[in-house]
Amino acid sequence: MIDFRRLTDLKDTFAVLSRLIDYPDTETFSPEIRQLLLADNALSTATRGELLSLFDELAALSPIEVQEMYAHLFEMNRRYTLYMSYYKMTDSRERGTILARLKMLYEMFGISEATNELSDYLPLLLEFLAYGDYTNDPRRQDIQLALSVIEDGTYTLLKNAVTDSDSPYIQLIRLTRSLIGSCIKMEVQEDA
Repeated sequence: MIDFRRLTDLKDTFAVLSRLIDYPDTETFSPEIRQLLLADNALSTATRGELLSLFDELAALSPIEVQEMYAHLFEMNRRYTLYMSYYKMTDSRERGTILARLKMLYEMFGISEATNELSDYLPLLLEFLAYGDYTNDPRRQDIQLALSVIEDGTYTLLKNAVTDSDSPYIQLIRLTRSLIGSCIKMEVQEDA
């Protein structure tokens, strides 16, 4: 079951994480983005501190160094992809169905994709969680699909990333997975 209150509280966080996990440009690690993290009251002190530390680590590098790190991890490495359904389904027909369902989900909650990325791209999924208009929508439980795709994909990515676990990008994904997990309430099964 989705904790919509927590999900709503984390909208600003997801917007920033979407930006940080996407291909970096000269604005990605700007003081304005850092300020957004500092002001984010939805995060615990420990999580905010960890995010700020990762932000500062990446911001200390030149834009070229950050882009090289990103490309080395996600574009030139077959073990890590930010296309979350790829790990489970590769290029199967089932994956095509998931991509189509995600695209419909985005449209259903007011997000039109103005990107060339597939709908299971992690920054796009986070953008959807940040900007989707699902607050009082009776269909909002359908968002479980996006959360499940993120959970499954980040689980496999992190499992594959043991040798690069100290990378700030891998750490950002670990934190993202943890925050997504905080939006899911475990249902208690009662014995009959």
